[in-house]
Amino acid sequence: MNRSPSASEDRVVELLRRLVLTPSSARDDKKEIIEQVLRPLEGLGYSCEVLGEADSPALIASKGAGGALLSGHLDTVPQGEGWTVEQGELKGSILYGRGASDMKGGCAAMLLAAENLARIKTPVSLAFTTDEETGMKGAERIALHEAVSSAPAIIVCEPTRLRIGAREKGLLQIRLTATGRSAHVAMPHEGDNAVHKMLTALEKLRPMAELPENPMDSMTLSISVMRGGDKVNVIPDSCVAEIDVRTPPEISPKDALAIVKGKLAGVEIDIRVTHQLEPIMISEDSVVISKVRELRPGIESIDIAYATELVKYSERNRELLALGPGNPSCAHRADERVDVREVAEAAELYCDICTALLRRR
Repeated sequence: MNRSPSASEDRVVELLRRLVLTPSSARDDKKEIIEQVLRPLEGLGYSCEVLGEADSPALIASKGAGGALLSGHLDTVPQGEGWTVEQGELKGSILYGRGASDMKGGCAAMLLAAENLARIKTPVSLAFTTDEETGMKGAERIALHEAVSSAPAIIVCEPTRLRIGAREKGLLQIRLTATGRSAHVAMPHEGDNAVHKMLTALEKLRPMAELPENPMDSMTLSISVMRGGDKVNVIPDSCVAEIDVRTPPEISPKDALAIVKGKLAGVEIDIRVTHQLEPIMISEDSVVISKVRELRPGIESIDIAYATELVKYSERNRELLALGPGNPSCAHRADERVDVREVAEAAELYCDICTALLRRR
């Protein structure tokens, strides 16, 4: 028999649906989504500060001193095609919509935790960003805030199915450019085909693009973009490819770049790094992970394949982990979804962690 939703689950649906129905992809104005968290937090008596760029604002809100920091991003990838349900639709305990898992479910849990912590007068800070999917400049700005360095712990509320995420793969994105000389295709000897050069380079990298036996523990490489040529009857004088490399904690982006360059030795190609993030490996003996295990005996750990804002906070505070509701495998896909029961459970766990860390102090 289906049980009736609890009061906290009803509140989750209200909070989450409001977030999901507020568009917040890179093409949308982020002011409205920031308002969706700013207004209720101010109403609870939180001291709020909007930071960062005007087109990608970040918010940090605090109530009391010495509390843990809960962190989440409000931006999403575009909605995309192929959906079979409406945005914000609820089926049983499952709520659908772009960002439901990545990671407005986590943000809704943060807001519910903020309500409960305010009621029991437990100090806490919350950070919300709006550019995690495109650059993480907001997290860079928030990382400089005193609330980050002084927090007993930072919890990035990304979807982990409520498992501990303490190992995160690094990221290296590279742009390859091949340069040639244009000519009429009827006289190819007068030109220098840039696409052919690029194909030679990519063939050397192709073995690295094969799926390893365990992608979570191994370096992976994806050839994601290739652009070259304008007309079918013109020898192309330029070709560009973009490559994404993900590295386990044991391999730095610098090491990965050296491997790629080694594979491309002797190929006439320009190699430029466009973005990189270091991998993260937090000790299982850290205070926050130990405390979570005390509160939830038997909780599992997972490796995180995707990049999170953990990397932006890690230089300022090493007591951190990722822990949030939602399944990362349904992120960035049609019919993205999250179980509101899991969101409510996350909010309860955040309250327990924040309270336990404060007692430890």
